[in-house]
Amino acid sequence: MWPGLRLETRISCPNSLQQSQLVFGGRRWTSFPLRPGPFPLESDFSVAAAASGMTLAPGAAQAALLARVPAAREMAVCGDILFVGTKGSSVYAVPLSGGRARRVASRFSAPNGVACSRGRLFVASRNSITAFDIGPGGALSGRRDIRRGLPNSGAHSLRYIAVGPDSRLYVSLGSPCNICQPRGLQGTIVSMNQDGSDLQRVAWGVRNSVGFDWRGGTMFFTDNGADRMGDDIPPDELNELRPGGFYGFPYFGGQIRLKGFQDARPPAQEIPPVFDFQAHVATLGMHFFLSLGGDALVAEHGSWNRSVPVGRQVVRVRFQGGRPVSSTTFLRGVGRPVDVKEAPDGSVLVSDDAGGAIYVFRR
Repeated sequence: MWPGLRLETRISCPNSLQQSQLVFGGRRWTSFPLRPGPFPLESDFSVAAAASGMTLAPGAAQAALLARVPAAREMAVCGDILFVGTKGSSVYAVPLSGGRARRVASRFSAPNGVACSRGRLFVASRNSITAFDIGPGGALSGRRDIRRGLPNSGAHSLRYIAVGPDSRLYVSLGSPCNICQPRGLQGTIVSMNQDGSDLQRVAWGVRNSVGFDWRGGTMFFTDNGADRMGDDIPPDELNELRPGGFYGFPYFGGQIRLKGFQDARPPAQEIPPVFDFQAHVATLGMHFFLSLGGDALVAEHGSWNRSVPVGRQVVRVRFQGGRPVSSTTFLRGVGRPVDVKEAPDGSVLVSDDAGGAIYVFRR
């Protein structure tokens, strides 16, 4: 249904209009001019960000800039409002029908994660989980911390949060390092009741998961592989949750022994990934789409320490018999994608923290 979608751009000089084509399903649709936006032209995200309201060939997708949100990260679709977490100090609300993003909460330390349930918004920041009541137009009230004192995750302290089929909150707690031994709840995924009680560790040996979703009641989560072991190892991972399971870090990345732990004995039997992504693509947010027959879209934030850069795209992971079997490019040209979500009308929403934007792709 959406076999591949990307934007290609040609810029003749720094102040000229950008001429772009949408590549969709292997075909190139007619070029169209894009108005220059306020973003740097040397970055890929200037392509899509300037494409607000473009009209393409009949039957193809329509791409638009939904809103500008500084350092946009995880998204939560809550009725007709999209809430957006950030790497800064604020959370934003965006009308899915269109309109400017509005700051609805602030005074956080990197409120990366947002999720909604039963008329409430949950925000996962570096050190706490905070709940709000959602009012008309996305207004928030009744702020209260339901969980404090989250473990110090160092550079991997951007939490991801989601509500599971069991109505519990699931939160990722990254490892504090590239390759080292986590302590306590570092390097885990935990779950809790919506009032913050009954904290349970559901996965450990996880380096840095910044994305998960459920398919048929089964949770799948991404995990970023270790750096500084070369261009092509270890892989980024897609894992299937087995409650309480050990996923290998810091002994394994995928099924490759990690530097410094080659001869160390793991504390438990590793559960290997169900799918390996290319090393260093930095897989983050993921979502299973009804409009894609239950396949997943995964945001690849992109490499930072590879000799030939990879990632910076959204990929489609195809499933057969409940198992992932392949990964193909779904969308390029949206800067550094962080999260993907499905709007009520089946549209694809993508957040880009580098460009500070939310994009929407409609049939």
